[in-house]
Amino acid sequence: MLEELVPMVVSVGMFGSIAYITRVLSDNRVKRELVNMKADRETIDYLILQAPAQTTDNSLKWGIVSVALGAALAVIHLLGLDAEDPMTWALTFIFGGGGLLAHYALTSGKDG
Repeated sequence: MLEELVPMVVSVGMFGSIAYITRVLSDNRVKRELVNMKADRETIDYLILQAPAQTTDNSLKWGIVSVALGAALAVIHLLGLDAEDPMTWALTFIFGGGGLLAHYALTSGKDG
């Protein structure tokens, strides 16, 4: 069990770290370009102060998907399925898609 878990955790950690570093570098480049362009104060305030508040919606989405995938793994374990069983993959995609649909249902009423 542990020999299967370690490569998965390392892979997810590595790709997550790469994505985070890429985002930080991209954000810093955008901020530097705004300063070099001498953008007006309102634009800078919006992009630096207000735009990060909009990332809570993205965090909600991935939190719901993560919980749904965790529930899928629990169901897979309770049913005694292994990685080679097609039902394992089906449950993973069904729960992950269900998480995205739940996020859509929660946020669709907020827009209107």
